[in-house]
Amino acid sequence: MNLLDSQSSLWSAELELGFDFRHGKTVMSHNRHEGPLVVQKALYPEGPKMCQILIIHPPGGIAGGDVLKLTCDLGAGANAQFTTPGATKWYESFERPSKQSTIFNVKSNSVCEWMPQENIIFNKCLADMEINVSVETGGVFVGWDFCALGRHIDHAPLLEGRLKQKMNISVDGVSKFLERTIFSPDQFMDGPGILDDFSNFGTMAVVGVEHDKILMDELRGIAKEEAHCGITSLNDVLIIRWVGGDIERGRQVFTNMWVRLRPLYSSHAAVTPRIWNT
Repeated sequence: MNLLDSQSSLWSAELELGFDFRHGKTVMSHNRHEGPLVVQKALYPEGPKMCQILIIHPPGGIAGGDVLKLTCDLGAGANAQFTTPGATKWYESFERPSKQSTIFNVKSNSVCEWMPQENIIFNKCLADMEINVSVETGGVFVGWDFCALGRHIDHAPLLEGRLKQKMNISVDGVSKFLERTIFSPDQFMDGPGILDDFSNFGTMAVVGVEHDKILMDELRGIAKEEAHCGITSLNDVLIIRWVGGDIERGRQVFTNMWVRLRPLYSSHAAVTPRIWNT
């Protein structure tokens, strides 16, 4: 279905990317887009095996009625890292929900790292986010998402609106983790079990990386550096959660975990994207 024909918003967009490993290098073999969701070029700051992709949405924010869809297919042996140049701003929806769908298909012996900067949910926004990750045995996915409910730097909390999130992770076609959550002002401020009076949170998923007791103890040691961070092991999947007042702090905790995990699935040490420093 053509998203641009199915929605009244002019800012609906779709981006399809494909990657293959050829002659010792990960190449972007497919790049198709409709609307303002683009990739300028593939970068190789770590060398030819790991391809770094900067996902760019030129409007700079998501408005009511917008629909964005990103699909990334990694062929056998391909290694790709995805990030964004800045925070994604979700503006007031004027009663029209905004939607973003992200799909990763990770073949055997390939590596996918999804490391976007945070989502900022403005007051009166109706935001729907969905991520679907499909990994074959031997493939690796490491990814995270951060959300800020409201703009606290501008003293503009989320007083109306809501955020819906769905995450589905499957291995060899079998669902291993499925979660649906709804955050709204009358829920997320209400005590433990939700966000414990915080309005910033993040979730990190790790698929295809063996995690024995020694590794889990090391990761839990990193988590203890932040009071509101925990790890759940679900056999094939690790889920790491953080809540707090400063997203930069949460990103640092997740980055520290990524740095520890990277040598287990890559011959290259972790190098944070340069765009994060601009």
